[in-house]
Amino acid sequence: MSKNIIDKLVGDGFVVNDFLVGSTKVSQMQMKKKAITQKVIEALASLTPEEYVQSVYKLGAANLSTANIRLLVDNDITYPQLASMTYDVFFERIGRKNKKAIFKRIMEAYNSCETLFQLDISPKMYNFYLFQICEQLPPRHYVTIDSLCNELSFKLQLPKIEIDKQRIKQFLEKKTTEKYLTYTPRLGFTKNYRTIKLFLARDFNDKYILIRRMNGETLKEIGVSLGVSRERIRQREAKLLNRLPQLEELIYYKEIFETYNWDENLFSAVYGEALEVYQLLNVRLKRGVKSAIEALRELPLTEEQQRIILEHFNCYINFEKQVVSYNNKVAFFEHLMYHFGQTAVSNEEFIEVANDYIAEHQLSPSLFYTERSGLGIPDRSQKILRTKSNSFRFYDTTIIEPEVINHLKDLLDLDPGVYHMSKLFKENEALMFELNVNSEYELHNLYKKCIEVEGVTFTKMPEFCVKTKKDEFLKSLFYELAPISIEKFLVYVENTYGLRKDSLYSLLYSEAYLPFIHNNEIKVKYTKVSEEEYAMVAPLLKDDIYTVQEFIALGAVKISNFKEKFINNQALMKLNYSLKGIFVLHRKYLSVDQYFTELILKDDIFKNIRTRHFKTNHFLTALYNLEKNLEIVKVAPDVYLTNEKLENVGVTKEELVAYRDAAFEFANTPYFTYYYLKNEGFEHELEDYGFEEIFYERLIWTHPELRALYTKKCTIFSKGRHDFTLKDVLEWLFNQNVDSLDFDLLQIRLQKKFGIYIKREKLLYTLQNSELYYSKEMNKIYRNKKIFYEVIYS
Repeated sequence: MSKNIIDKLVGDGFVVNDFLVGSTKVSQMQMKKKAITQKVIEALASLTPEEYVQSVYKLGAANLSTANIRLLVDNDITYPQLASMTYDVFFERIGRKNKKAIFKRIMEAYNSCETLFQLDISPKMYNFYLFQICEQLPPRHYVTIDSLCNELSFKLQLPKIEIDKQRIKQFLEKKTTEKYLTYTPRLGFTKNYRTIKLFLARDFNDKYILIRRMNGETLKEIGVSLGVSRERIRQREAKLLNRLPQLEELIYYKEIFETYNWDENLFSAVYGEALEVYQLLNVRLKRGVKSAIEALRELPLTEEQQRIILEHFNCYINFEKQVVSYNNKVAFFEHLMYHFGQTAVSNEEFIEVANDYIAEHQLSPSLFYTERSGLGIPDRSQKILRTKSNSFRFYDTTIIEPEVINHLKDLLDLDPGVYHMSKLFKENEALMFELNVNSEYELHNLYKKCIEVEGVTFTKMPEFCVKTKKDEFLKSLFYELAPISIEKFLVYVENTYGLRKDSLYSLLYSEAYLPFIHNNEIKVKYTKVSEEEYAMVAPLLKDDIYTVQEFIALGAVKISNFKEKFINNQALMKLNYSLKGIFVLHRKYLSVDQYFTELILKDDIFKNIRTRHFKTNHFLTALYNLEKNLEIVKVAPDVYLTNEKLENVGVTKEELVAYRDAAFEFANTPYFTYYYLKNEGFEHELEDYGFEEIFYERLIWTHPELRALYTKKCTIFSKGRHDFTLKDVLEWLFNQNVDSLDFDLLQIRLQKKFGIYIKREKLLYTLQNSELYYSKEMNKIYRNKKIFYEVIYS
């Protein structure tokens, strides 16, 4: 609205309140100047209460001149500022001009307005605002008495409780009678707009041109049939379109139509509209460029609308809430496995359940699986792990964190050899739990899918080779260990490399290795070593222990075929060393375990720096035995104090034993954690020393009648002599006092009560392998399937 109109209205003595209450002056003006009156009403529709409060144009109601009001506007003086304004402030704001008389008139007008504007909110005021709200209602949007109360409370700056609901009700009844509004039960009142169907039912100029354009005819085709130019038809069409009234569907679908590239039949099916609606939209509006498939994630659609769009594009929404084409065979396989393969399934089991799903959902027959069609897909997918006996299960390898991948790579930093994956699986229990890897077969497939390390080859599941081949590896072991009985050789290889005795036994009696076997004993002919060669090697040996590879690298500097000559006990004995598994050890030690035990106890503090020596079974066994016997106690990750050091500071072994026994007795449940004990109020004088939690947790771990399950955040203990799993803990938890529990609540309870944090995927997998029943739809866990059905059908 222009400044001239505002100045003219102010000059004529109009104020905003005249239009709000529909004063007599406004009624008279509307008869003479309808256009100007409509402009003011439209401007007021967008006027916020804050803008109204700030406006100084209200001073016109007290007959303040237009010039004085403009003076205030030009100097950014608002109506509320006048309440505390002095002449000195006014003088500074208007540029230090002497305007005392003007200031006096302004303040008199302000005081008059304050008296004048103590409004009684009349029915006209209610009707004005209610009409303003309804006028702004888009097609197919609803208001209720309660929503209108909220709107009026905001606009009139009144508490909601003071809004007169009876006046709102009267307004709505009146407008419904006038057919301005329509009431729909459970939705409310909506503004009536003319529909395309009603519009096309009446006659109007050039209607036939519009109908023909809606039917897809071009301007040129219509022009030729009428004997006029294309341009003439375009002009007549443009004039017609500009005269179109506010049609409900044109307003309602405008943004949707101009955003997406709708197909005629798809649009009509999704929105349940007649074809004529799409046709007029197509003539009047510019169709969008986005594929209608994008509407699935950008528009609020019903399930039925989503189904129609998905069916049109031959797509589905997968378990990750992504739109995927059925033509992507791997993705559809993963989708089915997510729902039906959280536990391991065979190819036959998968085909049966997958085909049942396809039939039930009436999907294309081309999607049905046969014995051959599914072969190879598990190996191409990054979300499937193969398990034992050629089964497979859902497992998303793409979400494994980079640091975990690096940790898995570090585990392959091994001496050359052929290994069974059970070695890594058993030696890294906490990591396997965290990764939700349940067997050496799954671990082997996980490595094969997403981890590549130079020199490492993943052979027949679950074996892998490090910088060697199996034939070469076995023959080198013969030379290292011979003479040795077959039984001792098999035991050594199983203990050191994890290779199974039964399968290796059969291999040893194959043709390639028979020349080395004599009367169930492995024998070889060693290369002779000269005295000069012994003399060359002896000065190089400075340490008490070497890995075989370290020893070979040391001697190969002096003697080219060092491995063939020296890596056997016959040659090493002359150097006062002997072969002990993967180590070459000085003969002053009876065993590698003895060497590591003495090394760990050598100083007051031992730090496990995780060298190659410290990753071996020998070291880990020595460390385990010392900690279990309380000869050392863990005080931080990879840091241990010796019992001797603890006794020097006044902590005796008897106190350590007393602490773990007290914790054991305090725990009144089959499963517990250190976090649980502290939550339940467990206290002990040993805790006054202020060690970290890991110190006390590991002391409890040493109790001979406890078993432990390691998680990333804590250790779970069990009072029993048998190993246990997370499944046992969950089943026990449910057997206490609940028949059902919300999944998210279970995660929270495990964390808050026990300090146990378990990833959703791991928890789901565990539940599906237990007697408990998880309902995906309800996101709830039930004690068993029977209770689930009882709850549902009751």
